[in-house]
Amino acid sequence: MTAPVRKISAAVIGCQGLDVLHMMRLKVASSLLMAEYIQAEVQEWNHQQVDLLVACIDDSNGQQLLREASQQGLPVLAVTRRMLSGLTIPGVAYGASVRDIFQQLRQILLASDSSGERFQPRTLFRSLGDTRGKPCLLHMGLVKVLVDASHTRVTLLRDLPYENCLKAAAEPGWTVSVLGSNEALDEGMADAVSTHAFEDFCWQAAALSPEPLLQRETTNPCQLRGWPEVETGKLPMQWLLPMAAMMIRPWQPGELAQATGTSLDDIARIMAAAACTGLLDGSGAAPAPARSAGNKVSGFFTRIAKRFGLNFSKGLQV
Repeated sequence: MTAPVRKISAAVIGCQGLDVLHMMRLKVASSLLMAEYIQAEVQEWNHQQVDLLVACIDDSNGQQLLREASQQGLPVLAVTRRMLSGLTIPGVAYGASVRDIFQQLRQILLASDSSGERFQPRTLFRSLGDTRGKPCLLHMGLVKVLVDASHTRVTLLRDLPYENCLKAAAEPGWTVSVLGSNEALDEGMADAVSTHAFEDFCWQAAALSPEPLLQRETTNPCQLRGWPEVETGKLPMQWLLPMAAMMIRPWQPGELAQATGTSLDDIARIMAAAACTGLLDGSGAAPAPARSAGNKVSGFFTRIAKRFGLNFSKGLQV
C-alpha cells in the first residue's frame, strides 16, 4: 500500500525565460497538481519569495537565476534544449509533455515538503515579506490592492466591500508585483477606490482570520510599541486586555494568556498582527514597572475591565 500524499497548502511557482508554448504547458501541469492537494500558481519571478523556480538554463541569465535560487535553498526546475543527462539539477526538455512537467513538479514539491519545512499559504501578508521599501501591487481573484513602500497605506483598486478584502487577505493564492517607478505607482493609483491605514487593514484582517497572519516564534517576551491605528470597535473584545498589558511591559505568551484569561491562539494572533505592522518589540529590554501593593489590579486595567465587562477572578499582576 502506498503512503498517502501529504497535502501542500500552496506552492507558488516562479518562472523565467520560457516561451509561450512551454508557459502554457507549465500552467496546465500546475493545474493538474490540484488533484494531488497541491495548489500551484505560475507567475513571473521578480526575485520575490516563491516555493519553486522554473527557468531556462540555456542562456547566461537563466543560469545565473537558477544558481542564485539554488544557493538560497530554493527548489528549482531547469528547462533546456540540451541533453538532460548533462544537468546537475532537476530539468525537463523544451518538448516535454504536460505529463512530464507535472511529474517533475510533483516530485520536486513533495520532496521539498518532506524535508521538514511546510509550504505556507501564499497570503497577502506572506507575499509582502520581502517588499518593504518598495510599493507593490497584490492581486487575488477579484481583490486587487496597492501597498505603499513604507507599508503605511493600503489602497483598494476594486469596488468591493472592505470586509471582503480583509477576509481575502489571509487566503492563499495572492500574486505580487513590485512597482519599480513612480510612474507605475501613479498608474496603479489611477484605479483607486479607497485608501486605508495599513495597521487598520492588518489588524482587522487578523481579527477575521482564524490563523495568525504570519507564523512566528512566540516563546520570547514581547510587548507593543504602541496601540494600533484601528477603526473603533473592530478588535475582538478578548484582545483588548492582553494588548493593554503588552503596552506596559514584555510578556511571554503563556504568562500573558494565564494572566488575562486569553487563549494562546488569540495571543499568537495578536503578536503576529503586531509583527506585521512593526508594533511588536521582542527585545525584552524594557524594565517591568513596580508591582502594586498586595498584587492589586492597577486602575488602568480596572477601567478597561469595567468598560468591556471584564473581571479578574484571580487578579492580574503587571
